[in-house]
Amino acid sequence: MSISRDDYGPTHRKSLGPIEPADPSSPNHTARRKLPIAPTSVKVERLPDPLTDNDQPLSVNEAAKTYLKTQRASWTSDNRSSKYERHRYGLYPRILDADRHFQEEYEGLTTAMLTRRLSPLDDAGNWVTPWECDDMLHGGTIHRSVRGAINYQLEGFEYEWIAVTAPTTSAGTPHEHRYFWIDDSENSVTTDHLASALDKHLKHCANAYQRDHRYQADGMSGAITVRHDPPIVKEHPDKMEEIIEQTDTLEPNTRGAQYLGSQLAHLPLGDFYSDERENPPQALFEGAALAWASPRKWFRASRGVPD
Repeated sequence: MSISRDDYGPTHRKSLGPIEPADPSSPNHTARRKLPIAPTSVKVERLPDPLTDNDQPLSVNEAAKTYLKTQRASWTSDNRSSKYERHRYGLYPRILDADRHFQEEYEGLTTAMLTRRLSPLDDAGNWVTPWECDDMLHGGTIHRSVRGAINYQLEGFEYEWIAVTAPTTSAGTPHEHRYFWIDDSENSVTTDHLASALDKHLKHCANAYQRDHRYQADGMSGAITVRHDPPIVKEHPDKMEEIIEQTDTLEPNTRGAQYLGSQLAHLPLGDFYSDERENPPQALFEGAALAWASPRKWFRASRGVPD
């Protein structure tokens, strides 16, 4: 199988780089940014007020501008916090803390990641609104079907997981990474254990195609990855320097958990508002505006993940 960009890494959010799987190879960003963030069939009351104008959803472009303006105001406010701060001080540390917890809890730790994607284009090659992409990724029976396949295949193993939905750097398309910590002392977990869950995604998610979910059978890269000896890293993404400065010790994390944390949708705001850092791709803020508008949970965790 060919290698996709779903391999573990500290972060890939700083620059545009290659087109991510499922996004068009030559995206027409002008057309995409003119789309409404949600179709007119969605009741405007379901959207945050700032993302509407005259009872209509804002365009993708205007929604991103409004998102940046609103979050900046929240960040500098004395009586409310921004979504960036909630991710920076809440969810990102929670992911790393959970990772260290399961490194200690599971003597035979195996980690795995399942990535679910979809194309933002319809069969005619036209852009689908971000809201509809989000609904296709998370709606209907998809979560139940994927979870059922995972539970069946991992029966007999003790495991926990965290799922993070993130926008792609190349088109702001929502996609989901689900990271697993598995007690697997005999190193018996393989990509086969997650293949049926991926099949459920391909069956139930419109615009999800096999060509965008390739992986290597040995689990080294692609839409399904498995690590029996998870790589440990002690460095952290640049955007998290301020968190690390407030920590007495720098404890090791698995590279997969660090990558998962770097995908949180609102973290790029920190780079955008810093005078010393490169601005992230605009598509990330367009996707973050969708995360703000979405009624779906872009962060989910199994019951055994510490709060």
